[in-house]
Amino acid sequence: NSGQFYWDTANGGSDAVGVYPTSPEESHVKSGKAAKLESKGVALVGLAAGNIYTGKFIKANTSLTNPGAELDWGIPFASRPYSLKGYYSYAPKVIDNASGIHADKMGTMDKAQIQVILTDWDEPFRVATASGNFVDIEKDPHIIAHGVIETDVDTQGKYQEFECVLEYRDLLRTPKYVVVSACSSLYGDYFTGGLGSVMYVDDFEFIYK
Repeated sequence: NSGQFYWDTANGGSDAVGVYPTSPEESHVKSGKAAKLESKGVALVGLAAGNIYTGKFIKANTSLTNPGAELDWGIPFASRPYSLKGYYSYAPKVIDNASGIHADKMGTMDKAQIQVILTDWDEPFRVATASGNFVDIEKDPHIIAHGVIETDVDTQGKYQEFECVLEYRDLLRTPKYVVVSACSSLYGDYFTGGLGSVMYVDDFEFIYK
């Protein structure tokens, strides 16, 4: 259940300049507390997207020419859920920061993402944004199941219930790690998104059938 999760954010990549894209939320919630993910402006890189994930922030790369962050995706997990259910509230902005391979997204509507990855990695995956080391969702042979929801729809300040159904690629292997992640800008890892896009997430739980 959700009590097994150990969450972190990439705030450590921007706290040197006093910017915190992810924060706890106590007023706009479904129940208890929620997480507020906001795409904010950051000196030198332009944009940092609010995000939350199961894993651990490792370090920031403060290079002026190639900034970024390193984080470990995944926590130990050995069951096979059917889906992830929960609630989100989203208010996207038009993408006004775009660079690199996603420069063509400038002027289009930002998108939020919630995803689940079940894997049999031997250890957490070290994401390194500066060197472009990301999980290859399509080709990584260790991925046992994957589910994703992406949306550019404004929920008008209301929470929307979602169910992210996992698609299993292997029906026999036992998972070792799970990644659950959410972000306010789909291409935030590439410093691409709309300043002010805000996503709230609350009440995540795995469903078994």
